[in-house]
Amino acid sequence: MTFGVLEGVPIRLMPFRQYAAVGVMTWGTLLTLVPDPVREENATALRSDRKLREHAELRSEVQRLLKGTAKGKNVKPYAAYIAAGLRGELDKAWSSPPICLWSSRPLEPGPDGVASLPLGVPIVAIDGETQVAAMHAIMNDPAAFDLDEATIGRTPVAFEIYWDITTSDARQIFHDRNLFGVSVAKTLALSMDQRDFGTTIAQRVLSITEVSVGGKSESFSHFVNSRKRQLGQSDPEWMTLSGLRSLCVTVLFGKPGIEATSGTIEKSDLADIEPQIALNEVSSTVSSLVRAFSDDLATRSALTAPAILAGVGAAAHRTTSWTREQPRLTSDQLHSLLRQVRWEREEKYWEGVAAKRTASGGLSFAGGAKDSGHRVCDAVLNPDSDLGKRIRGR
Repeated sequence: MTFGVLEGVPIRLMPFRQYAAVGVMTWGTLLTLVPDPVREENATALRSDRKLREHAELRSEVQRLLKGTAKGKNVKPYAAYIAAGLRGELDKAWSSPPICLWSSRPLEPGPDGVASLPLGVPIVAIDGETQVAAMHAIMNDPAAFDLDEATIGRTPVAFEIYWDITTSDARQIFHDRNLFGVSVAKTLALSMDQRDFGTTIAQRVLSITEVSVGGKSESFSHFVNSRKRQLGQSDPEWMTLSGLRSLCVTVLFGKPGIEATSGTIEKSDLADIEPQIALNEVSSTVSSLVRAFSDDLATRSALTAPAILAGVGAAAHRTTSWTREQPRLTSDQLHSLLRQVRWEREEKYWEGVAAKRTASGGLSFAGGAKDSGHRVCDAVLNPDSDLGKRIRGR
């Protein structure tokens, strides 16, 4: 009696082209089929494993190196993120994209959609390789991530797979995905990060602040753009969410916060400041500033420039209960200093402080908080300094 033997690992596919499909498999299956790319860049491992060498050679045709690159440095943070999601610490607010695979051998899905992925035949991650490396890192030492190997192995992972295409086709897919997949600007990404404490404060400001526009009370959230890094001339909003976040972060930390505006803020960064107190006090301070200077914000004056918002926030830090900077200020004293400032976008007030003259003779406020936030803060706090006199038109 003879028995039919199915070669390889059976997986169920949902084709969307004649040579491409999507599906779900377990972590254990995926990591059995796709070797650890970190190990594939280890010369010692390659010398002792012929199959790994064969896979590494094919991978090199369609993938970038991990070792010594930003891509490689992202493996550990990505692994920590995935592990936190698996542990349930991120609730429903986490995601990892389907991994794009390429089978170097043609597949033949049956009428029921099941195909056999042959073991020993190179299957390469064209896209999502950093995720694959992160998954291997977790599986190699699950205890370090407070996870159980058996549970991880049964966890489903989404994928798409291509077959019956050439190496050059696979390389082109890699190229196209990386060319047309535009990275999100870091400041914009931070302003969308709901786990970032700076974003949490900014969102609180939006929820508690009402401004008067044309004699009508409206939510400040209507005038903050959360989708763009920079506003265009025709945009109706007053500022971006990333700009508001910079204002909040600098109120929180003072001048050191100017450098911190481009990084994630964790509650652990607050040192001896109670997070709830910081949230309440900073959001109240920023809300008060927005209401007091809503007319200047509404006209998109110099006050809305990111560097100026950061500098104003650093000055406003002196009103906080935890500031160590001297002299301390009351809210009224801060507002009095700010009312002296000429917020018109004019060269005589802002060139050399937060703006530069362009080649065409115009004035540009382009640049982030780090470019001129310190100068703005000093000019606001010191009315009799050269820069202080300039922004006051004296």
